[in-house]
Amino acid sequence: MKSDEWIIAQLSQQEEDGLVTLIDQYAPLLKSIIRKHLYALPHHQDECLNDVFLAIWNHIHQYDSNKSSFKNWICAIARYRSINTLKKYSKDLTIDSWDEQMEQAYAQTDQPFSKELWEIQLAELLEPLNEKDRALFKDMLESNHTTEEMAQKYHLSQGALYNRISRGKVKLKAFFQKKGENHYE
Repeated sequence: MKSDEWIIAQLSQQEEDGLVTLIDQYAPLLKSIIRKHLYALPHHQDECLNDVFLAIWNHIHQYDSNKSSFKNWICAIARYRSINTLKKYSKDLTIDSWDEQMEQAYAQTDQPFSKELWEIQLAELLEPLNEKDRALFKDMLESNHTTEEMAQKYHLSQGALYNRISRGKVKLKAFFQKKGENHYE
């Protein structure tokens, strides 16, 4: 298995070996992201995957290792391309085909990737928060604790917990509004 740094270097030099390795190492993960968003449009999933690889190839110079890992970056591209494809072809959907496609999609879920995908998406979502707030938000999303239990666990009053949650939401909203203006097209 070649390192992400090697893949990035090869893609930056427009070397096809880098693209081949990228496909070999990350195609299953990227397919699972695309399948999650385009479960109702299975005939457009391969087209979307090709668009993702082309976007990575064309925009590798925009990757910044200080902002996110390479894996998170390519997953974000897959998610944005999937959403754009869904918007583009949503007129092709009918209510009957939608229900059938949803049943098929849930029957074909890749469990090993769904956990990894959740972790990647959660890490990306919580990226702008400091370490303590990331732990708090992750705990809130993954546990069934009441706010009282969460406050006790983090040695906070309920008011302080609500304030941290509120400030964290504001920070996340501002970050993703800004990021939405600059996403990869």
